[in-house]
Amino acid sequence: MKSYRPRNPGHDYYGKGIYLITLVVSMRTPLLGRLGNDAMHPEVILTPLGEMVRQEWNSLPEKQAAHGNNVAVHACVCMPDHFHGVIEVRESMHWSLGDIIQAFKAACTSFWQRQQGHDHSCNRPISVDCYSEQAPQWLREKAARYLNEGALIRALSKRQREQYYLLVHSEHRPLFDDNYDDTVCIGQRHREAMVAYVNDNPRRAILRRTLPHMMQRCLHVQIGEHDYGTFGNLLILAPWALESMPPVNGVPAHTDYSRFHNMNNLAAEICHFNGQAKIIPPCQ
Repeated sequence: MKSYRPRNPGHDYYGKGIYLITLVVSMRTPLLGRLGNDAMHPEVILTPLGEMVRQEWNSLPEKQAAHGNNVAVHACVCMPDHFHGVIEVRESMHWSLGDIIQAFKAACTSFWQRQQGHDHSCNRPISVDCYSEQAPQWLREKAARYLNEGALIRALSKRQREQYYLLVHSEHRPLFDDNYDDTVCIGQRHREAMVAYVNDNPRRAILRRTLPHMMQRCLHVQIGEHDYGTFGNLLILAPWALESMPPVNGVPAHTDYSRFHNMNNLAAEICHFNGQAKIIPPCQ
């Protein structure tokens, strides 16, 4: 069962590539740490769970090598309620990127549940709440088919799992949401911007909290004749004339492909990879 929907359905997630991964803690609960207060010396003070998540990410190359997968990790940051990491697949694999991220998420969830004194879901009996009158009929029927909570959860759809976790204790939830976001790297400058974005996340979060007027999100910024989504200090944007931008790799300048590359190059030059701005193409 897949735990995510790829952003790029035509992309080969078994082949070489570099990705920016974003995971969100279930219910946005700030379990991984807390922000410091100094934007000049930004930091996230990690909880033991946050420290374990960081260590688990950094151990991915060694653990995946045991499965014949050649990967490297270039950066990561545990924010209070989410996680960012940059991972590189160096050779074609039998596993997909989704398989690797699923294994990472499962290891983090196992640690979190042990931390709370819970057994692994495969060793936990199905909650008596699943047989109660308050439980929907479909859940009572499914609960009767399985021997443990882990097997039951794997048999549920995403919507059914949400209903299940509302019925039983919330600490039985996975640590991270089912889905995650993966951004595919398109070149060396993009890779540098990804790493800078990850490393700069604590400072950006502190600035959002202390100077909210300087860190704005806007879904419709007019640049030339086109709308763009932006996040950051909007005062640094200028009315760039997109019609004067060149084609990229022989692709006409007016196409989304060339506009995307040209605008990200501009964003990189504006912020020098320091994370102060990001320009993205409109959602398709």
